[in-house]
Amino acid sequence: MAVALAVAPQLLPRLSAIARQVVTDHRGVMSSIGRLLEHLLRSPRARRIDRVSGCLHDKWREARRLSDGTFDPRIKKTTDQAWARRHGTDEVDIANTRYDDLPVDWQKDNRESATVAVRVIDAARRNGADLRHEDFMEDAGEQVHDEWLRRNKDWAPPEQSLKYADLSEAEKEKDRVVVREALNVLHSK
Repeated sequence: MAVALAVAPQLLPRLSAIARQVVTDHRGVMSSIGRLLEHLLRSPRARRIDRVSGCLHDKWREARRLSDGTFDPRIKKTTDQAWARRHGTDEVDIANTRYDDLPVDWQKDNRESATVAVRVIDAARRNGADLRHEDFMEDAGEQVHDEWLRRNKDWAPPEQSLKYADLSEAEKEKDRVVVREALNVLHSK
């Protein structure tokens, strides 16, 4: 190789670029393998939470569906540096991105809501509660709201900063949707 470089020094920049591309491709492949292994090694509960999280994201996106099957864009910045490196940008269209492909900071709220819903449903099942009863739905909705408010109290708008009992029906329904979607996902197994 030293002979080739002495004969053709113009090859050095090209070989250097090829080497950089090989390293970048290798990192991408290794990252994909790592994500796959991480997914496979997750507990059954974590996989259930992932399914509910994805369903919640899809439910949110559905209201943004356009006639061509895409979704009205919603561009956001991400702080997920690994995601930004893989995609070459720190901006993500959260409406036109599947849940599994979102940066971790934009998966977070759905994952946290799903975690609460799965925990509440599991506890209710253990206690023999009727998951179809209105009392269960209201209690579960209240728990989802209380946890959401705990996480978001610093920026929550006034109409969402209230105790569950004081929320409007429209705001309560947002919390019930989380529970309903979790029940649908968990019962469809």
